[in-house]
Amino acid sequence: MLSTQLCYGKRLIIVEPADPAVSNDESSDEEDDDVADPDFIPLIHNLDTPCPCDMGPSAKRTCVRPAVEELEDEDNSDENEDEDQPAPQAKSHTKKGKPAARLTTWKKVDLDNQALLEYQHFPADFIDTPYNYFSRYFSPLVIKHITYQTNLYATQKDVNTTFTTTEDEMMTFIGILLYMGISELPSIDDYWAMETRVPQVANLMSSKRFRLMRKLVHFNDNTQIPGTIDRFFKVRPLFSLLVNAFRSEPQTPKQYVDAVMVAYNGKRADKRRQYVKNKPGQWGFKLFARASADGFIHDLVLYQGKTTLEAYDVPMTSEQQAMCVTSQIVSVLASTMSSSTTTAIFADNFFTSLEKVRYLKDKNCRNTWTARENRIGKPPLKSIKEMEKRGVPHCMQDYVTSDTLVYCTPIKSKRWYMQLFAYAIDVSLTNAWIMYRRDCKALAVDGLSLKNFQIQVFRSCSSQRPVMSNPQRSSSFQCTPSTSVDVPKPVRGHRSHTPHASERFDMSLFHAPVYTNRQTCKHCSKKGNILRSNVVCRVCKVHLCLNADRNCFVKYHEVTGLEL
Repeated sequence: MLSTQLCYGKRLIIVEPADPAVSNDESSDEEDDDVADPDFIPLIHNLDTPCPCDMGPSAKRTCVRPAVEELEDEDNSDENEDEDQPAPQAKSHTKKGKPAARLTTWKKVDLDNQALLEYQHFPADFIDTPYNYFSRYFSPLVIKHITYQTNLYATQKDVNTTFTTTEDEMMTFIGILLYMGISELPSIDDYWAMETRVPQVANLMSSKRFRLMRKLVHFNDNTQIPGTIDRFFKVRPLFSLLVNAFRSEPQTPKQYVDAVMVAYNGKRADKRRQYVKNKPGQWGFKLFARASADGFIHDLVLYQGKTTLEAYDVPMTSEQQAMCVTSQIVSVLASTMSSSTTTAIFADNFFTSLEKVRYLKDKNCRNTWTARENRIGKPPLKSIKEMEKRGVPHCMQDYVTSDTLVYCTPIKSKRWYMQLFAYAIDVSLTNAWIMYRRDCKALAVDGLSLKNFQIQVFRSCSSQRPVMSNPQRSSSFQCTPSTSVDVPKPVRGHRSHTPHASERFDMSLFHAPVYTNRQTCKHCSKKGNILRSNVVCRVCKVHLCLNADRNCFVKYHEVTGLEL
């Protein structure tokens, strides 16, 4: 058996905790750093005598390195001489460059907090139009900024370009994007194609012009990029304008902080693209949001790594800078609230931190969060397994998030920031609808659904009257036939519109001639012999001759052996 006197002579080394009463230190779960311990005493042993460090790799050994205090004894007979003297204090060991962890004392106390005040909404005297709600956030100032930056980018890309756009055209472009979110098709070309043409979109802007607008729309000056630390420089002015408008709206007493993912599967975003396992869109841009209980987003922080809060427009205090990243995000989002004393913040275990709780408590702001075991300093509570065995109920708090917006604006582009532009439109529209619903509830008025609200905003953006469809009705219905026909415009190089046989020869439908603009006759025109007519069938939507010389209208609808 190996004795201490064999290795060290009469010198006795006793290793014990510096303060046995303190065992629940917050930093106990953190990894060790590589800084050498100045109080570490290396073990020296006789080379002829085996030591644990000389054992083979298969031997079991445990390495323990607690804070130590050293007691020297010159002679074994003097062991009891120093019993009445106080023990020397051991030196504490903390990480270099970081303050020592604050000691946490846990105690059971019954909270006697007053209930939060109910949110009282003070609406206007009347319900405004959906477009006016939307323009509170996507204001004329935002449209003017986008228009200016788009024209500037077009000039920077090609000095000799003749492209120029106006604020009205930019608003129409945004209106088209809103309608595409309601009536989404597999491809952008389908909105202008003959078989799947959508007149609400195709009548406002040509396909070529829409593609050019989508290619050149811009939000910041590219010449200012060198030297910036902001990875979201290209969309920063847009989000700054929107967030400033969001903050001005009244907030509910219950505020929620959570991460929001803007889905993006491209490869051009570099480190901006993040992966979050439990989100609907696992790959995309991560944003931290503060929202009210009804889902109104008041503040947004675009995550970009270490420089996230450096690019944020709210400066941090020295107290906030000493916190961990998640606590900094919560504290910064809380600093933009209208009143912290009458507000309670809710967050999930991603933001669990005792320093965050202390900071909010000093600000007289209530907060509730789900605990993560390795971040709360091991309080004297039952373990999760014990709670699950005893059937302890989970605390649930419902709130609305913007991870899954109902009608998302579809923008497929190689430019990564276009997906954030689409999200900016969607969150502005959703916030506008929430404010509209607050007013309707306060005035006891039945409001529009989100889809109908979005359609009304689209009509105002595009300055378009409601488009009346022309359904094919049976002759048994007594109704006044329409005097106009929405005939698809012919496209050079494309086959002209041809109705289906079941529609063409169905005499129960009201095949009536309607006078319109002059186009090629579908029945008698051939290559080298083109004949045109001003008459169109209101059901088949094709031009047919109807005059004293030719009656193609009747012949086109007659069933012959060739059609059978």
